[in-house]
Amino acid sequence: MEPIAPPKTIKVYQLIKQSGMNLSNTGTSGPQSLGVGFYPTQQEAEHNRTMEVLKDTSTGTNKPKWHIWELDVPNPAYEE
Repeated sequence: MEPIAPPKTIKVYQLIKQSGMNLSNTGTSGPQSLGVGFYPTQQEAEHNRTMEVLKDTSTGTNKPKWHIWELDVPNPAYEE
């Protein structure tokens, strides 16, 4: 029996807030996040996007938008 080798990359999901041309990481940082705006699963990123939309109180035509990006990040546990 052989152990399962770690993958070369891992998927990370980033939540970005866009206000006009200004882009910024947004969301919470907690036990499940990988830093402000970074999440290990798409479901957590979607949940935090929903929470950000519900917290938003801006009005008018320049309301911010939130985007989720799927990133392939090198796995620090991977060894060639």
